[in-house]
Amino acid sequence: MLTYTVTIDDYQTIDDKVYYQINIFCSEGHKKISKRYSDLKALNDKIIDKNSNFKLHLNLPLFPGRKIFGRTKNSVAGIKQRGKELQQYLEGILNIKQLQSFKSIKELLPQQQLYQESLQLTNSGEYDKEVCWLQMDELKRSFLERQEIKQPKNIKSKSKSSFNTTGYVQRYHFSIDDYLIQEDVVLYTITLTDTKKTTNYKFISRYSDLREYHIMLQKENLKVELPVYPKRKIISQTNENPLFIRERLELLQKYLNDIFSIKELVQSEPLQYLITKIKLEGQPIRIGPIQQKQQIFTSSILYESQENIPERKSSF
Repeated sequence: MLTYTVTIDDYQTIDDKVYYQINIFCSEGHKKISKRYSDLKALNDKIIDKNSNFKLHLNLPLFPGRKIFGRTKNSVAGIKQRGKELQQYLEGILNIKQLQSFKSIKELLPQQQLYQESLQLTNSGEYDKEVCWLQMDELKRSFLERQEIKQPKNIKSKSKSSFNTTGYVQRYHFSIDDYLIQEDVVLYTITLTDTKKTTNYKFISRYSDLREYHIMLQKENLKVELPVYPKRKIISQTNENPLFIRERLELLQKYLNDIFSIKELVQSEPLQYLITKIKLEGQPIRIGPIQQKQQIFTSSILYESQENIPERKSSF
């Protein structure tokens, strides 16, 4: 069943240009937009770039080509036929979940209120827990603000929000629980905790896979300090020594929590896509609010201990 349906049953001609009246429907709402063929062609070009840059390997719907002879706008039948083709194309694109985290696609989707999204993603009784977590976030933010006021200005607090100067309360937390080696490649088992949900997600990733997201963040040219990604070893391979693997595991965990503590980075397309990919492909693990709170607390303690570990000569 399709999440989004599209209809193009009308058009307007303004200044000799054809604007298609596009209706996008989902169970939570409806959105009407007006786009030219060239606008949607530009969207298609962006999607092709995303498919390549993010290594999505998606089989994308074909975008309707231009007429070889004549001009579509000079024929009512031609305009209507192109409208049908664009309708089919848009419906295909909007229902590809891997694309829905990108800004150019989000702008086309009907707006949903936060509580509706929470209700949609959770089952009976869990919605109250969602509200509880939102309230806890507010209380935590208020507490941190009061502590900041009390703290003398000449004392610098070293905490996991050292990169975060905006008061953003971190929503996503990561812990790297284990690793395995397959064909001389180290695969890390990572758990994502979303403080606004009662479902964790376990996924497996390589050092090089995570580095791709760091490279994409660098290309975003955001006006925030980007945490340093753990470097490769100059001498020998990491997978040859369990100690080196453990060092890198700790550094990768710290890096993930650093980047997800910065609001501007969390809102960027690379990290929005990473979260979407994890939730689509990872193993969901249902947990209770108390257990989740304990996990986040434990993760915070481990993180702070990593912050205080002096840099070792064998670091990357």
